[in-house]
Amino acid sequence: MSSDPRSAGPWEDRLPDPVPVVHRDLDVRVGGWELTTLTREHLAYWVRCIPAQFGNTFMVVSRRDQPGFIQTYRNSSTDYDLELCDAPPEISRTVVRDEARLVEVLWAWLDGDRAELDTLDWERAVHL
Repeated sequence: MSSDPRSAGPWEDRLPDPVPVVHRDLDVRVGGWELTTLTREHLAYWVRCIPAQFGNTFMVVSRRDQPGFIQTYRNSSTDYDLELCDAPPEISRTVVRDEARLVEVLWAWLDGDRAELDTLDWERAVHL
């Protein structure tokens, strides 16, 4: 009989393959929740949690180490307004009509993948 507590269960001393990327030190607000850490899987979950009803239907993502933010507003189950602010107060806007695509774009922003963001048709947002 072994006294090693790991032998009593399915615990293994290794990370899953592939190891998930984790973005930390974030300021993420969705609904009434505030988050500081995301994996891609968590991001997809929270995008699905953006309420499709009147009220707080935004997800706002920013990094504590850089200016700007990216945010999305859910218009319906398949229609999202997406706003990008790299240099406040200038904001660009586009529409994304697929939840999986929205997750890809948000994750690209977190990764600093500007090429992925540039594939969208952005226009300057006009605020009154």
